[in-house]
Amino acid sequence: MMDYTISQIIAFIFVILGIIVLTISAIGVIKFPDFYTRLHASSVGETMGTLLILIGMMILLGWQLLSLKIFLIFVIVCITNPLGTHLIMMQSVHHNNYLNYNTKKEKL
Repeated sequence: MMDYTISQIIAFIFVILGIIVLTISAIGVIKFPDFYTRLHASSVGETMGTLLILIGMMILLGWQLLSLKIFLIFVIVCITNPLGTHLIMMQSVHHNNYLNYNTKKEKL
C-alpha cells in the first residue's frame, strides 16, 4: 500500500478539482444557448480550472525554482485570459450592435 503525504493529498485534490471545473466548463460551452454565455463559461471555467491545477502542481513540487516558474504562469493566466475574453466580447458587441449598444454609446 502506498503512503501519501498530506501535501500530496492536497495537491491531488487541487488537480482533481481543476479537472472537474474544466470539464464543467467544456459542458457549458456545448450546452449554453448563445455566444456570450458560452464565452463566459469558457473564460471563467478555463481560468479557474487552470489555476487550481497550477496550485496543485506548486504544492506537489514544494519550494523550488520550478514552483516560481509555475507561479509566473499562474500570474500570466490571471492577466491574459480575462483580458482576452473581454476583448473578444467587446469586438462581438461592436460588430453585432448587441442590445443597441453602439447607438447608446453614441448618445453619451
